[in-house]
Amino acid sequence: MDKFSSIKTFCVVAREGSFSGASRALGVSPAMVSKQIKRLEDNLTVRLLNRSTRHCSLTEAGAEYFDRCQRVLSYLDDADANVKNLSGEIRGTLKISAPATFGTLYLTPAIIAYKKHHPNLAFNLRMAPQMPDLLEGGFDLAIHAGGTRLDDSDLVARKIGSFRLVVCAAPGYLDDHGWPQHPTELRRHNCLIFHNEMATDNWVFRNDENEVAVHVEGDLHANQGAALRLAAEHGLGIVRLPDYLVVEQIVAGRLIEILTDYESPPRAVYVIYPQRRLMPAKVRSFVDFLASRFETDHGFADKRVANTALRRSDD
Repeated sequence: MDKFSSIKTFCVVAREGSFSGASRALGVSPAMVSKQIKRLEDNLTVRLLNRSTRHCSLTEAGAEYFDRCQRVLSYLDDADANVKNLSGEIRGTLKISAPATFGTLYLTPAIIAYKKHHPNLAFNLRMAPQMPDLLEGGFDLAIHAGGTRLDDSDLVARKIGSFRLVVCAAPGYLDDHGWPQHPTELRRHNCLIFHNEMATDNWVFRNDENEVAVHVEGDLHANQGAALRLAAEHGLGIVRLPDYLVVEQIVAGRLIEILTDYESPPRAVYVIYPQRRLMPAKVRSFVDFLASRFETDHGFADKRVANTALRRSDD
């Protein structure tokens, strides 16, 4: 039995959740996938997968085996990549997770710029509001905006920038419903609420004297900032979003920042990647590139203001 091949097949089945999904990913027949899994289980004398008609799941022993095999395969991939990159040419595929808005506004332009110097490196960019399990999902790195706590000690976080949260609304909404002068007045307004694992309907404000936490309510909740920004631009209510997401609308006058005497503490943006004895050259190179591109004393919104001004000067 080619045990190494069977282990790789097992890991793909575990990630895909079915034999059919694994067969498509591997480019082999479902029968071949099933045969390799059976041989592996027979060799180990333990059941690794619970099978149903359409799906399969890991047994307790399978979950433990999958975790260890993933790490072994990752180390082997790292070794292969480093040997191949001894020539100095970065190649392979980099799988990255990022929040949708940040991924569109900042990460994608960074990838375009990076590929001008490293055309043989491919990118697999997955955008989602929450950071996935990097090891289980086979990700090389992830962009994480706003948080600092890492539950997984096998991960490394490197700061590449910062942003602040801005409270704003359309001029028409403020003319119709009034301009809040204190955070507690938000309780009388319709607030458009961003929800993810770190954002809630409790908005915290600080000034030189104190900190104020306000429970806000509204008729639109979403986990995508762009959707809430569009609603705010159309006068649906007051929104609190990262500055880089609304700066162009504020500069253009479509949104107005309010409660400017109060602010939230700056929040960091991190690039997160698995801690490894041998970091793949492709990961090290791209992480260093992101750091050099974004790591300044200014927030991401400052860059977008500059970009907006540059575009207007070209008009």
